[in-house]
Amino acid sequence: MTRLLLADRIKTEADSFLAPLLPALRDRFDVRFTTHGPGEALAAEIAWADIVWLEWCWDHAVWATRSGVLGGRPCVVRLHSIEALQTDFPAQVDWGQVTRLVTVSDDIAAPLAHRVPAIPKPLIIPNGIDLARFPLGTPSRFRIAWVGHIEPKKNPMLLLQIAHRLHQVDPRFTVHVAGAFTDLRTLRYVRQMVPLLGLDGVVRFEGHIADMPAWYADKGVLLSTSMYESFGMNIGEAMATGAFPVVHAFPGADRLWPPECLFAGTDEAVSLIRSARPGLYRGWVSEFYSLDRQASAITGLLADLVSVPA
Repeated sequence: MTRLLLADRIKTEADSFLAPLLPALRDRFDVRFTTHGPGEALAAEIAWADIVWLEWCWDHAVWATRSGVLGGRPCVVRLHSIEALQTDFPAQVDWGQVTRLVTVSDDIAAPLAHRVPAIPKPLIIPNGIDLARFPLGTPSRFRIAWVGHIEPKKNPMLLLQIAHRLHQVDPRFTVHVAGAFTDLRTLRYVRQMVPLLGLDGVVRFEGHIADMPAWYADKGVLLSTSMYESFGMNIGEAMATGAFPVVHAFPGADRLWPPECLFAGTDEAVSLIRSARPGLYRGWVSEFYSLDRQASAITGLLADLVSVPA
């Protein structure tokens, strides 16, 4: 059986973006998962492998492509928005050693090509949503979900303005925030603004949630205020459970999510929330972003690299 190394520098096997794909991959390949950084331990894992998948274009990708340890093995790098927009790692990779570059959407290709002219054209394989793990719930249209690290790039400032306006026109709505504060400046701002805007008890900060499918089950709306997402897993997962997506129109959002669910201004968001139809988009997720579809694309890519029959 072909030996596949999955090297994730950022996340553990349990919370890696690769985790939902592991059953399908293990059906086809002898899989090892590692979080090792540059050095002998990662070199030993690469020496074992027939194919190397580097999750995140991080320091391990720079080292692996420049140190000679790949030894001609097929190598896939999956790059996310944080590397493209917030690091110099893509410019340091020897792309001549990379067999395939994978991204989850096409929008990230333009800033990558501008910053790193030598970077190859990416293969676009969108994320997949596990519809069995995220079944249709019993959503209430008055319960709004907001999900993510509470930090500037997720734009919680806009969340508070939308919640303030929504509460003025219909106080039945509540906003439930799943995620931890990761930025002290944002924490101090939110603590200041929530009472000033009269949002105590309206916006409820619920911290890290261990069981996200159960948490989503009664939410009728998913509000995403992020300034940018290469995909936005929380949007798709919430849609699968029945939440109606209300998504800030970040660059590329119109090619990822239903255009009728996008907003630019606060009043547009409030209007979408008030007219939301929970349950409408589970079928949309099933059609475009099923986990089976993603798994088939990735196993097909890997099979092609080593001529394993697909």
